[in-house]
Amino acid sequence: MFTAFDRPDNLPDAIAQQIRLKILSAEFKEGQKLPTEHELSASFQVSRNVVREAIARLKLNGLVETRRGVGTFVSSNVNARKFEVISEDLLDSGQLKQIYQLRIEIESGAAALAAENRTADQLAALEAALLKTDQAGGDWERGAEAAVLFHLAVSECSNNPYFFRLMEHLSYVIHNAVRTMRFSTQGTKRVGHIEEEHHLIFDAIKNQDAALARQAMRNHLSNGMAGHGYLKKDDK
Repeated sequence: MFTAFDRPDNLPDAIAQQIRLKILSAEFKEGQKLPTEHELSASFQVSRNVVREAIARLKLNGLVETRRGVGTFVSSNVNARKFEVISEDLLDSGQLKQIYQLRIEIESGAAALAAENRTADQLAALEAALLKTDQAGGDWERGAEAAVLFHLAVSECSNNPYFFRLMEHLSYVIHNAVRTMRFSTQGTKRVGHIEEEHHLIFDAIKNQDAALARQAMRNHLSNGMAGHGYLKKDDK
């Protein structure tokens, strides 16, 4: 039922993550009873105390609920809990692809709203962020930092606080993934393409062309993922 792993530094966290992924993928459905502590300790080859700690973490996040004398169940309102993406999600290529698919849809919409709603001051801030991406040149580390700030500035131009708050969360979580992707593109033609795409996004927002801003952002993120084998061209 569960994948064996080398002994990690934090066993409860590792076990909680495996169970969490099965809940999020609906292998364990809302209201379903989880295996008993005894069964989980046998599956993971750990003590029942370690299993209890893992369950406590899941309970704290609202993913499971315990019923005294009955067992542990997937929360009945698990899909209504606080939105969360954690860094461990990015260790799995399938989940990383799904997170970036979410990012494509969110950010393309934010770019369209930015073109419609941005103020002059926000456009100036976006242009300053764009300049930093240009100045990063071949420095992949500076480029990654500047790119994250540019994308946040786009979401701020939407003047929809929910877009900005969601992007803040996603940017925080995917920061290391962005750095890794930037590192792998250093010295390639992709670096120049990234900056060209940033300028296309900025120009569309500046010209208040919502349709073009949406497509420019979609192309930018899809190209980045396709370049790393996460998306095919027909996934755009």
